[in-house]
Amino acid sequence: MTILIKRFMQKITKDKRGSLLLISYMVIMVLLGIGAAFMVLLTNETKVAERERINTVAFHIAEAGIERGLYDLRRDFVIDSTPSWADSDINGYAIGPDYNNFYQITYSDTAFNGGSYSVQLKNDSGTRDIWLRSTGTINGQSHTILVYAKMVQVSPWGTAIFAGAGASGSMINGNVDIRGSVVVLGTGLADGDYAVNMGGTAELVGNNYRSIPDGSGGLPNLKAKVPALDTVVVGGETVETLHANLRIKRGMVGLSGSATVGEVNATGNAYKEKVDGIYIVDGGADNWGGNQGAANAHSDNGTSTAWDLGEGIRFPLLTDPDPIDPTKTFQQYFQDHALVLTNELSNLTAKSSFNYSNANGSIRMDGKGNMTISGRVYVDGNNALLLNSQGIDKTVTYTGTGTLLVTGDITMDVDLITPGNASFPNNIVGFMTPRRINLSTGAQRNVMGLFYAADRVVVARQTNIVGTIVSNYFDMGTNVPAIFQVPQTVNSMPPGMVGASSNLFIVVSWQKI
Repeated sequence: MTILIKRFMQKITKDKRGSLLLISYMVIMVLLGIGAAFMVLLTNETKVAERERINTVAFHIAEAGIERGLYDLRRDFVIDSTPSWADSDINGYAIGPDYNNFYQITYSDTAFNGGSYSVQLKNDSGTRDIWLRSTGTINGQSHTILVYAKMVQVSPWGTAIFAGAGASGSMINGNVDIRGSVVVLGTGLADGDYAVNMGGTAELVGNNYRSIPDGSGGLPNLKAKVPALDTVVVGGETVETLHANLRIKRGMVGLSGSATVGEVNATGNAYKEKVDGIYIVDGGADNWGGNQGAANAHSDNGTSTAWDLGEGIRFPLLTDPDPIDPTKTFQQYFQDHALVLTNELSNLTAKSSFNYSNANGSIRMDGKGNMTISGRVYVDGNNALLLNSQGIDKTVTYTGTGTLLVTGDITMDVDLITPGNASFPNNIVGFMTPRRINLSTGAQRNVMGLFYAADRVVVARQTNIVGTIVSNYFDMGTNVPAIFQVPQTVNSMPPGMVGASSNLFIVVSWQKI
């Protein structure tokens, strides 16, 4: 029996008939298994890819919500005469403010790319800082983006002083009280040059109207002539603020003696002492000089934050291409669309009487110290605008909205003010020259307006300037002149002012959550 089994097994192993068929079946089974595995893998990859696609679409929908929210926030500043993100109205939507919780922007249609977005806001400190959150949803998947947005005014006319090119030595010096933002580009300054060098009791950037003349001491009540400042809550107290910042692109800041940027925070008053921010060159400690330096700078963000406006900010020139007709310079276009005079305004006093006008502009004085201006007035000639005081007649009161572009120097030694309470910048005049502006050459004065000098502005006396100065260089003398920015001027600009532009968003923080 054993022999028979052995022979049978040998026969089986030697008999190869049908083995190819078995091998074929085995190969087919293996291929089917591999194919099935590939099908499962392909199905899973397709599902993963679809999830990723939907996830990406949800992210882009959330981005669309962010862009729509930023648009409304920006429009709220552009069209509102008193722009604020904390006044319960954001571009027509009656919402907010809330400093603790997010609240919904009530959009009627949020459909986008097959999904929808939900946009919410939460106020931060003040009226120009806000959190923006957008959630994009599609097919059950969601993405959320959180943005911290801050509205920054980049128009030169949204400052107290906007300074351009530099040379050896400082562009702003002396003992001066500047209330409002200061921007210094410092183009041309070498390493170690001062952009600003202040001493005495100077305050480079004050964030309130604590020192503006209020009618006491025989001075006019300039505070009553301008709009009330915004208020913010600091340490539980509601205080007024200019939203003032110091920005230095190139050059050092020197603070000596009692000179300061901002003030030490104090309780029990109606003023915000610290400035909102300091943004200086690269943020290094070597940007500060003087015998006090950064120790006398008081800001919400400290003293070591770098310049934050990039390369897009430049000093405006009258020789720049005109934004309406780039084939002409700004000055040429202004002349072509202005009332043109030649030396007619070269020797004026408060008692002057004249009347010049055409379809482009007009200017007149009534012999009683009253001036009316509208549109654009182009004045050609050396010393083309000279306003002198004469005897006791030293005040010119003006109404209207107009701009004078003067080819020669502008010299002004009179009080130039608007009439009555809340009269500025409802009435506002702008002065421009490619040369220099000399203010208050004979005595202390009070002037209200916008002043542009491509060369320099010289203030010889203890003069109060309400408005903005834009110039390459400044000479503030030694008698403590004061400059008071009026934030509303950027929404009430006289026609044809060089460098006028709107606000700019800066997205301080952006993240997916």
